[in-house]
Parts: sequence; structure tokens; C-alpha cells
Amino acid sequence: MYLLVLIVHIVVSLLLIAVILVQGGRGGMTETLGGAAAQSLFGGGANIVMSRVTAAGAILFMVTCVTLAMLSTQKGRSVIDRIPMTLPAAPEALPLLPGMPGSDTAPEPTEPIPAQ
Repeated sequence: MYLLVLIVHIVVSLLLIAVILVQGGRGGMTETLGGAAAQSLFGGGANIVMSRVTAAGAILFMVTCVTLAMLSTQKGRSVIDRIPMTLPAAPEALPLLPGMPGSDTAPEPTEPIPAQ
């Protein structure tokens, strides 16, 4: 089920990218990707058709995102679950600095700051 939703998600995202790039209007790659052909295909209402296709693609994209999130949570595919819960080194193996509890050397005495 997860793989099927993932494939649908990828296809929808690629189609959504293509529809957005083909749309006419402010900037875009209309001329490069055949935007004039899309306008002649859909007639004068190409902007209405393209905006509806974009909205439907966006809704489908959101649905597949939420579905993938729910499916991956149920299967425990989190990266956090794979992190080992042990420390990289035992505390005894860490070096002790002078003045730390358990070190052999005492900290160097400092002179008090004179009051003014």
C-alpha cells in the first residue's frame, strides 16, 4: 500500500510541476513547453481549465502527503527509531580536566579580585 501511494505521489507531483509550467500568464515557460498548443487545445478558457487542473493536482498532492505520513508512522519508518540509545563512550573513558571531581590534580589557586 505504501509503495502504491508513493508512486501516485511522485506521478502527481511531476504532473503538477508540468501543469504549472505550461500555464500561461505572468512569466512561466509557456512558449518553451508548448503553452500555445495548450491554449488552442482548450480554446479561450485555457486559464480556467489549467487553474482547475492545478487545484485538483494540489488537492491530490496534499492527500497523498498525509496518507504517506500516516502509513510511515504506522510502520515505524522513522529515522529517530534507528538511532542507538547508548552513549558513544563510557564516562570512565572520557578525559578529566584539572579541577574536575575525580581528577588527580587540584585547580590552580587564583588571586581574589580586590574590591574597589
